[in-house]
Amino acid sequence: EMVSAMEEASSVPITVKCRLGVDDNDSYEELCQFVRDVSEASTVKHFIIHARKAFLKGLSPAENRSVPPLKRSWVFRLIRDFPELRFSLNGGVQTLAEAKALLAWDNRLEGVMIGRAAYKAPWHTLADADRLIFGEESNPSTSRRQVLRDYAEL
Repeated sequence: EMVSAMEEASSVPITVKCRLGVDDNDSYEELCQFVRDVSEASTVKHFIIHARKAFLKGLSPAENRSVPPLKRSWVFRLIRDFPELRFSLNGGVQTLAEAKALLAWDNRLEGVMIGRAAYKAPWHTLADADRLIFGEESNPSTSRRQVLRDYAEL
């Protein structure tokens, strides 16, 4: 119902970002059923999967980002099991080198999210993305100062 309401209100394609599971609903089969249900009942074709489950009972939001183990292999299984859909991986990725390695692992992986690391140290984490991830010869910005100067000119 929620996805249907978003589809009616927007012309932009809707994506779904979710965890592998919640509390005791955390089997691979349940995740597949969720993906199947959403994709068959909507136009959603892209899922961003946070590769750990969430504990709504007993863990704080901060603990939920580190205590449940990462199961990135499940994202790659989803890619194999749902070839008609697109999947991006989220969870625990700290560096561009790690993101690049994950993207190289399976070229059907749509994307990799770098969350907390980019939030905490954006320049240090993402400054070389154009070159390392997108194959540019050089980076368009050589310093944080240049980024701020270019932004101020907008």
